[in-house]
Amino acid sequence: MRICLVVPTNPFDRFFVQVPIDVVLAAGQLRAEGHEVMVWDQRLTDAPTAIPDPELLVIHTAIADRAQCYPLDLVPVRAAADLARQHFPRARTMAVGPHGNQLPGGTLLELEVQHVSVGEADSATVHGVRALASGVRSPVLYGNLPTSPQELLVVGNRPTPYPNLAAGDWALPAYDLIPLERYTAEVIKDGVLHPGPAGVVMAARGCTYGCTFCHLPFGNRMRTHPVDRVIKEVETQQAGGLNHQFFLDYVFGINKAFYGQLCDRLRGQGVGWVGQTRAEIVLKTDVRAWAEAGCEGMWLGAESPSVAGTGVHKRVTEQQIRDAVLKLSDAGIAPFAFVLIGLPDDEACMDDWLVDWAADIPAWFGVNQLFLRPGTSLYDDLAAGLNGGAPPATWEQVRQVTRSYREQYPADLDDQERRLMELPNYLANALTPAG
Repeated sequence: MRICLVVPTNPFDRFFVQVPIDVVLAAGQLRAEGHEVMVWDQRLTDAPTAIPDPELLVIHTAIADRAQCYPLDLVPVRAAADLARQHFPRARTMAVGPHGNQLPGGTLLELEVQHVSVGEADSATVHGVRALASGVRSPVLYGNLPTSPQELLVVGNRPTPYPNLAAGDWALPAYDLIPLERYTAEVIKDGVLHPGPAGVVMAARGCTYGCTFCHLPFGNRMRTHPVDRVIKEVETQQAGGLNHQFFLDYVFGINKAFYGQLCDRLRGQGVGWVGQTRAEIVLKTDVRAWAEAGCEGMWLGAESPSVAGTGVHKRVTEQQIRDAVLKLSDAGIAPFAFVLIGLPDDEACMDDWLVDWAADIPAWFGVNQLFLRPGTSLYDDLAAGLNGGAPPATWEQVRQVTRSYREQYPADLDDQERRLMELPNYLANALTPAG
């Protein structure tokens, strides 16, 4: 088949445009299986540059770096699908990503695609193509579940995802199908933060922590990739001109033996990198070994100084957050913190001291308001009650659930977000244009 993999634009691109690692991973595997593949990253170009008249358009509703906090607004994805259809009106259309996994009927309706393939986006792309190539024409393409596709369009009937391809079975990502030099992430040089050329790599997938607000696109079991494979991906991107990497692992360092071996291999590689983890992991780890392996920055899921009292199963104290930030700084690693506004019963948010805390924390931070996302237990607990007693059947109803939640929240969340975004250590204000 001739296949075009489509990456939509999204509002988060104003800071960085990261390598769509799951897209190029699927592209590499499909090409190894004999298909002709192109990647159209609409964040970088308005028009495709290769493969005349593809037979299949694969729309990625949220690529790997956005899948954990996938947007509820599908307008940019629909626009991407419409643009692709304008260029290639005879092609079939298939969506992959968290939206179709959680609400296949609503996704088919809102995007007007012909198929949704269910599972981790890269594996779902490969399995979906295999199914279509073999003649399957069901609107929902999914694992071996004895349920009709029509039943799966009913809200609440979640299809069994396609199985994940084993990490050792993948062909190398098709980095040659994208302009590597145009992708960016956080780069720290001489203590200055700026968006610089950087790649993306995943050494492990999954997260074993059970925060109820968090969507886990790779599941709650850790799956490490072969270290040789990870280093090969780093070296391939490095050969393409990217001497910085962003590790997309959700809990970098959680497996001491694995990450110790990885850092040993990264040491002396000439690659600077940024990762993400939790405060507890930092406090249990000799992070100087990370710095020696090229780590320049590390994101922490701080959320709020009073997150431990919010009932979302994240028992990290304000002191642990501060101690982790200082430990990273002492090792020469720039600390970053995710701040989340509007957690249930969040004292810092309701009593309006979240902004003062963020201003005082010696770290750069990013901020988001809480979204109630399908695929999280917090959504399962609250969505029906905020939707008249019935689970949402469309993405507009899902969006209304979050709007209703915010309207009922006993604090002005928009005002807090505005004031947070005015602070000098807010990520956008700290970024210095490269060059």
